[in-house]
Amino acid sequence: MTVNTDSEKFIHQLLSSNLKSIEVIRRDNKHIDWENDEKIDSSPVEDMLFDFCQKVDSSEIVVLTHVTSPFLKKQTILDAVDLLRNNKKAKSIHSVQQVQDFVWLKKDNEAVPINFCTDRVQRTQDLSPMLISKGAFFIARAGDILGQRSRLPEPVLFFPLDHIQALEIDNFGDLEFARMLGN
Repeated sequence: MTVNTDSEKFIHQLLSSNLKSIEVIRRDNKHIDWENDEKIDSSPVEDMLFDFCQKVDSSEIVVLTHVTSPFLKKQTILDAVDLLRNNKKAKSIHSVQQVQDFVWLKKDNEAVPINFCTDRVQRTQDLSPMLISKGAFFIARAGDILGQRSRLPEPVLFFPLDHIQALEIDNFGDLEFARMLGN
């Protein structure tokens, strides 16, 4: 297993542990600088991922996960990796939250219905599920990521998360809710 991080604390913990099967690749400073530069209006995530994939074997399964998904379970990631290994067509797995509810898309000051009908009453349980992208994980082989220059090489399989694991901390309200769940 290979880990890419810039956390000195995590690197120290790994090096002082008995986990000799884990190799650490330190995140390049260019990515840290990029992320901290307020003048740059983009994320270094894909560039960081491509650099990482060039340093590992092309057949290695890469799991890109985010600390903003604090309730993601190890077994969920292992199940998703197994799904990718056992599916001969899929090139990647992406975490989603599956929702069966009425949805409108808000553009500027207007809301456009996606699946809400004004001419009849619908049952939400009969709606087709909406898949909401969650950054909990993106899983693919290094060679497929580099071959398509994408963190989600196609074809993609979607892996539904339960409500708790789907929680992402994107703002202070999410953080407060996560703290309540964690107690």
